[in-house]
Amino acid sequence: MWLARQTPEKVLPLLHKVIEGAKDEFADAVANGDGIYAVGYCFGGKYVLLLGSELPDTVAKGQATKDEEQGVVKRGPQIKAGAIAHGTMITKEDIEGLKVPVTMACTENDQLFPDDIRAEGQKYLVDNNRPHEIQVFPGVPHGFAVVGEYDDVKIQDAQKAAFDQMLSWLKSH
Repeated sequence: MWLARQTPEKVLPLLHKVIEGAKDEFADAVANGDGIYAVGYCFGGKYVLLLGSELPDTVAKGQATKDEEQGVVKRGPQIKAGAIAHGTMITKEDIEGLKVPVTMACTENDQLFPDDIRAEGQKYLVDNNRPHEIQVFPGVPHGFAVVGEYDDVKIQDAQKAAFDQMLSWLKSH
């Protein structure tokens, strides 16, 4: 399955190239905005969390951990703040590693980001005073926040609310 083959060791080096390119191309905007912000829908949600974390340098560069006895150098976070909508493959550890403010627009009963993982992550964020906002949208499918032609008014309303939530969060951080 495609999703299972997309590991942090494969994806993070690509994202770091994008970040470095943005820093070069938009140096003034990055400097005046005091950093880079990230938004991740579905598959991208996990990577917003990882970019907002401190990672061992080998993982951050997309390499497997070599010799743990040599010590671990951490790198990150790479972003100032993040927003995710209906994340996929997110683990409790992804949330626990987070060092930057994040907002999450989630669906209820989402098999790709289970309620128990979200609840454990939220508890960790609260217990550790990490700036966050989590909004759960009941009765909408995974993928609801992606712009599309939904006939269901409930999905349309949730889509708009999720967009407004993420935009407001990023503007305030």
